[in-house]
This record gives sequence, structure tokens and C-alpha cells, in this order.
Amino acid sequence: MASPKDFEDFRASKNILAANIAMFHAGHGDLYRVVAVELRKLLCDGQSTLVTRIFPALALAPLRGALPPDLKEAIFGSGFALHLSSLIHFDGQGGSRIVEMFDESLPAIPLEDWLAQDIFTSQITLRQLIRSVADKEAAHSDREYNETLKMTRSIRIVDKGVHEQHIVAIGEYLLRVLATPEPTRGGTGGDAA
Repeated sequence: MASPKDFEDFRASKNILAANIAMFHAGHGDLYRVVAVELRKLLCDGQSTLVTRIFPALALAPLRGALPPDLKEAIFGSGFALHLSSLIHFDGQGGSRIVEMFDESLPAIPLEDWLAQDIFTSQITLRQLIRSVADKEAAHSDREYNETLKMTRSIRIVDKGVHEQHIVAIGEYLLRVLATPEPTRGGTGGDAA
């Protein structure tokens, strides 16, 4: 059962996500780092993440264009390859934005399976992307990037790094899902999907 502190932290985290995503899109590009920290807190902090304390049965839409196992092996087994699951909007003025990253027409999947999905390559999962940005760029200033960041920082989508835009797109999707009414504080939690 979620505690009053869980609800307070959850509300604060959603507000921090929303504010920093808005400021990211207003030109404050470094704020994807703050978004990553909140995503880590909500989704990737061990067995009892903040979001699952509020929504124990949370299920989320899978990535769009997920590759079937045989095609994944054919593409990634031959060496380095990049697979973008998202649709990107180019504004014609040098800017870009991830507009569709998850396929909401498909059945939602449990959080652990959702976090284990490959993104960009077969070696990077959603969990690794979130944790890498949060741990290596945001909460710490490590001298060396891990393999996830070495790869993602080397790829740019017009004006921003591929990892920056995807972290923000994950935050935007999560905010939409979590916009459903919160379960009552005395209840057992609900399903946001």
C-alpha cells in the first residue's frame, strides 16, 4: 500500500517532469538530465519503484516498430546498426522533436518487460538508457561515459543528441499515462494503463 509520502513524492516527480520537459522544449536543452533523474526515480529504482507503489499493475505501450527476433538477429548480428523506433518531427527551422515513440494500439506490457525493450541497438534497453543518463550525466559527473552514452552521444538528430530527445519523449509518454486519476490514498492503487 502506498504511503502519504509516496503520494507526495509521486506528485512532486510528475510536476518536476512536466516543468523540465516544457523548459527543454523552450530551449533549455540540458534539462533532459533532470528528466532522466525523475524517470529513474519513478521507474528504475529497484524492486519497489515509486510508480509501482502508486500503480502496482502498471503496464505501458511497447516501443513502435519493435523488431521481431529473427530480423533483430539479422540486423544487429552483422555488426553495428542503429534502429530508431520513433517518429521524428522536423520543424523546417533546424529543430526536431520525437512525436511518437510508443505504439499505443498494441497491448500494454508490464513495467519490467517495458524497461527491458531494446532501443537504438540490441545492447541498449530503455532501463539502461534512463539509468545511464541519470547516473552518468545528471546525478554524477563521471569522467568516462559508459558504452550506452558513448554510442548515443555520437548520434545527433539535427539539433540534439538522440539520447536527449528520447529521454524527454519517454517522460512525455509517462506523463500522459500517469495523467489518469490517482488511486485513493487509502486504496490499493490502480492501473494507469
